Amino acid sequence: MQKGKLIVLYGINNLGKTTQAKKIVSWLMASGFQAEYIKYPLYDLEPSGSYINAIVRKNLWQTISPEEIQLWYAINRFQYQPELRRKLEKGIMVVAEDYVGTGIAWGVAEGVNENWLEQLNAPLYPEDVSILLFGKRFLHAVEKNHFHESNAKLMDHCHAIHEKLAKDRGWARVAANQPMPVVHQDIVRAIESKLNLKQKC
Repeated sequence: MQKGKLIVLYGINNLGKTTQAKKIVSWLMASGFQAEYIKYPLYDLEPSGSYINAIVRKNLWQTISPEEIQLWYAINRFQYQPELRRKLEKGIMVVAEDYVGTGIAWGVAEGVNENWLEQLNAPLYPEDVSILLFGKRFLHAVEKNHFHESNAKLMDHCHAIHEKLAKDRGWARVAANQPMPVVHQDIVRAIESKLNLKQKC
């Protein structure tokens, strides 16, 4: 059985990552692969998920340090890693919205040491394909009670860090401010350029 691949879409909030990630899952399934969508952090994963949700949506971020926030994000990723490995071993193609690079980008944007963040996340499963969506945010989708999305200056800073990570790590880049089908095709081409996928149907 062919092992599954971990495909990650990166980028700041409100760039259409959810829509595009789900379209990639549909494309993979239409090509004969098993495929699933996940979104980090996994809020329903206890105990980390509900606490992270409270941090970002109930102003708890004001009571803890950026380092502690990133520890909780890393715990969430580590908690899910056994299930992620199980899916990949079964041959499932996992399309993830955000992952390790997200934690590094947001952590650095909030003043956390990048080397510490790298070491914190180093044992996690490495992604097979990394794609950065970049461009202007779709402001109609902004969640007002989300402490990241409501801070435009922080979002801009984080966007710049995502771009640096993409350059340093060789992530593919796709412009988000195009017609939706064009964005999808650009992502498909980026995946096909990284993986030797043979259609199963």
